[in-house]
Amino acid sequence: MAFTEPPDPGHARTLAELLGQLRLLKAWAGGPSYAQIAERVNRLWTAAGRPAAERTARTTVADCFNVGRARPNTDLLLAVVEVLHPDPGYVACWQDVLRVVRGRAEAATFVQAQLGLPEAVPHFTGRRAEAALLGGVTGGQVAVIAGMAGVGKTGLAVHAGHELLRAGRCDNALFVNLRGFHPDPGQPPVDPAAVLDSFLRLLGVPGHAVPADLAAKTRLYQERSAGRRLLVVLDNARGEDQVRPLLPGERGGPVLVTSRMALTGLEALHVRLDALSPDEALAYLRRTVGAERVDQAPGVARRITAELGRLPLALTLAALWMTAPAHRSWLLADHLERLEQRRAHLRLDNAVDASISLSYDQLGEPERRALRLLALHPGADLDAYGIAALTGTGLAEATRIADRLVAASLVRRGDGDRFELHDLIRAFGMARAQDEDAPAGRKAALSRLLDYYAFAAANAMDHYAPRTRRHRPHVPDPGLPVPPLTGREPASAWLDAERANLVGAGVHGVASGHAGLLSRLLFRYLQTAGYIREALALHTSATESADPVARGHALTSLAATHSQVGRYEVATRYADQALACFRAAGDRTGECRVLGTLGAIASWNGDFLRSAEVLGETLALAREIRDRVGERTALTNLGYVYGRLGWFAEALENHGKALAIDQETGDLCDTGRTLLNIGDTHLRSGSHEQACAHFRRATAIAEQAGDRDLHVEALLCLADVSLELGDPGDARTTHECALAIAVELGSLHAAARAHTGLARALTALGDRERARQHWLAARDHHRELGLPESAEITGGIGASVAAGN
Repeated sequence: MAFTEPPDPGHARTLAELLGQLRLLKAWAGGPSYAQIAERVNRLWTAAGRPAAERTARTTVADCFNVGRARPNTDLLLAVVEVLHPDPGYVACWQDVLRVVRGRAEAATFVQAQLGLPEAVPHFTGRRAEAALLGGVTGGQVAVIAGMAGVGKTGLAVHAGHELLRAGRCDNALFVNLRGFHPDPGQPPVDPAAVLDSFLRLLGVPGHAVPADLAAKTRLYQERSAGRRLLVVLDNARGEDQVRPLLPGERGGPVLVTSRMALTGLEALHVRLDALSPDEALAYLRRTVGAERVDQAPGVARRITAELGRLPLALTLAALWMTAPAHRSWLLADHLERLEQRRAHLRLDNAVDASISLSYDQLGEPERRALRLLALHPGADLDAYGIAALTGTGLAEATRIADRLVAASLVRRGDGDRFELHDLIRAFGMARAQDEDAPAGRKAALSRLLDYYAFAAANAMDHYAPRTRRHRPHVPDPGLPVPPLTGREPASAWLDAERANLVGAGVHGVASGHAGLLSRLLFRYLQTAGYIREALALHTSATESADPVARGHALTSLAATHSQVGRYEVATRYADQALACFRAAGDRTGECRVLGTLGAIASWNGDFLRSAEVLGETLALAREIRDRVGERTALTNLGYVYGRLGWFAEALENHGKALAIDQETGDLCDTGRTLLNIGDTHLRSGSHEQACAHFRRATAIAEQAGDRDLHVEALLCLADVSLELGDPGDARTTHECALAIAVELGSLHAAARAHTGLARALTALGDRERARQHWLAARDHHRELGLPESAEITGGIGASVAAGN
């Protein structure tokens, strides 16, 4: 195939399409091999002064052309483009398109599902036949409600869902907006894998137990949904492929799907929703505007409903306008004339636009401005503090504005006093913002919002992870209202509620530096809570930062995140790049952090000698720059590695020094974990009594500090040492206590360990029948976690079967 011009990347809307253009570019350039491209890239980078550690390889270059890669290496991809066609303008075009399509792909991971349904639609009218059909759905059945925008699909689904709950057909519900037809190109349809992440957490699966791939997520979701009377509402679906992974299966509860598309590819009850009938629309006006007013001029009322297309959203907004105090004295004919005038001047001849315009025009300027700015918000919803940041007002005024917009039905109030816009109202607001607000004003509003998110996130993290405060960047107070977060639980709840907005703000704020800032601030939260997808999206965006130190921290966070899910080779590559960034910038603190990460990656990968070498370098650097937190972490990790190498004296020495720092800083939870490490070392060395003493001290600290994760870990260690000391009865009792806490916490890892320990203890007590049940439970948890079945579990199940159980 011959090309006269290089392919245009501007034709690509997705990463897959962009990589298709890259393959065309390779063909246009004569089809060089991946090895040849790698050689050219390395020459280019060497000439630019990049260190040898960042040289690329043939396989890495080949990955750039792989459609299966969700997050290509931006630097490498652009370097490939440059060596294939070294025209600065052409490379710049690729850079712009890559930023857009990757941002769109990352945005698809932002979703906030909820347990429970939104509030029922007030004045719900008509739809009797459709509601009756939906009221008959049973477990495992899917119903698709299809129709045009504004026709009331969501309202019907929510109404039908509340009826199913009220009738006792279902006990609870999962609800999510799939964002299938969002007016903002930066808010693409939600990735079903991200929805499953949220669903699984709402169903009690801890973050670290959520599988990585879509198929495994769906299997676990169907297992967790099986036998539960749980209604699932999938609102605003784009197509069948987005919906299928989210179906709980035959053993799950009923599913209601809304979409502008018919979704005929799904095996479902299909309900086509059209505009209200003339009588239903008139009945709605009678209920909202007043029966007496409508009955005085029924012909005019019918013309009003026809002018509004008999669409529920348009009728709702028009009714609010007609019942406003300033308009109550108007005749229906006056309202009709006004409506016809508004329709004549709209850019879109659309009944919904007409009704929105009527409601918008009756607002005061503060509310109109707020609606325009809310339409620009990069997330799905926000609270009054977010509105205050966007509008630059105080909290009380922002709350009043939100209440007025809710009263005008232009904004929906969700759980926890959070506010969101209907897609059509957002589109209206975006158009009005373009017309009525100067670009500088819109930019200033978004800048205030990003500043607010950064400052509030910093405050939240100070409570969520106070020990690592020194390692997070200082964020200046922007002078905006922030929520009063006074402890770890309120901080954690705020972070959970704002997670999608915070990650979205980071992806949106690459040029402003907010991506790098939020990446550093939220690293510990995203890591400990197991939000892998969000972490990868945020940290990947932050690697585009112009600041080499911010880029180094983002690469380090990416390395830690990849290692968290076992991608050690990828993690090491990112960490090496981060080390080069920090050393080039002369940032010793960053260098200390990434060295510690490299040492931890080596230990997780089983390379304990290499890990000990790197961690020793980390410890020396931490002491040189007087980083006590970094020193404590290096000592703890070194102690762990020495214990695995059988160097017990050296392990105990390091753990003892870490314990001294814990006592110096007064961090009870760190003290408890260090005591567990010391006990583990004694247990490995055969000093069971000393191990038991340290485990008991750790248990007491966990109870005192209220740290339930530490508590369950300490109980598991205590139970193990009891069995080693020949007391299977005590081991069984302690493991039962640990299992109860693990179940409450939703920790499958801890539960699997407890079941395994119980199986051992019961086997020692001669109760092989009950032991087999725990072996099987441990195996099931391993499968849920996506872990291979251990030889011990396989042997335990086999031994119990051989014994006739």
